[in-house]
Amino acid sequence: MTYTTTYSFSSPPQPFTIAIPQPHLDDLSTRLDNARWPDSDPVPDDATDEERKHFYKMGYGPTLPLMKEMATEWKSFDYRQFEKELNSFNHFEVEIECLSIHFLHHRSEREDAIPLILCHGWPGSFHEFLSLIPILTSPTNPSDQAFHVVIPSMPGYTFSSPPKTSRWVMDDTARVYDALMKGLGYHKYAAQGGDWGSITARCLGALYPESCTAVHLNFCPAPSPPSLLSLVPSRTLLGYLPRWAMADTQRERLHKALDYTEKGSAYYVMQKNTPRTPAYGLNDSPIGLLAWIGEKMITAIETAQGPNPALTRKTLYETLSLYWFTSSIGTSFLPYALNHHFTEFLSSPKYHLPNFALSTFPREIAITPLEWVKKTGELKWNREADDGGHFAALEKPEVLAEHVREAMGVMWKQ
Repeated sequence: MTYTTTYSFSSPPQPFTIAIPQPHLDDLSTRLDNARWPDSDPVPDDATDEERKHFYKMGYGPTLPLMKEMATEWKSFDYRQFEKELNSFNHFEVEIECLSIHFLHHRSEREDAIPLILCHGWPGSFHEFLSLIPILTSPTNPSDQAFHVVIPSMPGYTFSSPPKTSRWVMDDTARVYDALMKGLGYHKYAAQGGDWGSITARCLGALYPESCTAVHLNFCPAPSPPSLLSLVPSRTLLGYLPRWAMADTQRERLHKALDYTEKGSAYYVMQKNTPRTPAYGLNDSPIGLLAWIGEKMITAIETAQGPNPALTRKTLYETLSLYWFTSSIGTSFLPYALNHHFTEFLSSPKYHLPNFALSTFPREIAITPLEWVKKTGELKWNREADDGGHFAALEKPEVLAEHVREAMGVMWKQ
């Protein structure tokens, strides 16, 4: 298939190799060795099982013993081996709108392959999609749809330079991504994303529908449609709605979403309202970074324990290392700080998707009724996975790839 290029790079993309200087590795090791631990756990770890039922995920955060254990493991993590694994993929960098954009690009050998851009969120990066590359580009079953895969690092994340203005919003990121795809020769393509990547993919599909013609999401916490019932406190409403009005499963999911909003979103408030404040400490302290990101990932890691889990503590140390060695934790907060609240993208007609699909993973932080999701665009396909959560690409790469294939079979038109 031939695609018409409608965007020209100022200079061609250049191969990119990840090579962290050894003194940076030595510095991290020294900082972890010299960590200044508190004399005792900041919050006594003596809650009863009944009290823990009212916690959200890690409750007050990682305990002191867990933090010390993870710090020791991170110190012994083989970063050079990880770097070697990263460099086995095709990395590039290119200038778009005065930004240096890092991306991975893997073309399938199949002529019928669909161009697909994979959009990451926070605390993710391009790294979360690595397992998907061989599955999507070279399916073992010749009847399975193949894809040309492009994975950019969002501006301000890992190896992509940050925006040069505080007025940069997700529309701008989508514009750069659209230019990237067209510059690579993909005049028509599909997009996939979760977390903030779902907003990037949404912006691509809504603002560039002639080029981004199909969107697959694995996160869509749509707000409830306006009604008089919105005047009633959410907990009260869920408690009194009869079963014929809302199934128990959906009621439980909405309670879980409220738990996240009330007890698990402190990071969101900080990253949105005062992003500079945590940025300085997290950029200077690997222990602070470990606590900040570990709180978000460790519960999913523990839940994934089992035969050959795809998401492990090694994944956490890989993620931490990418943020640490690129000093990008502060600029990774920019999607929170410079944009509307997440759900405003799902309620505004501007971002109404003309052609999208949704995969639901049962341990996602917020799952809203399908009727609400349908208000955000023309939903052409949806499916629920048996397992997995917010880090779907890391937890269940095979399942996510299967869902993308099925969805594109419905949405993609030559």
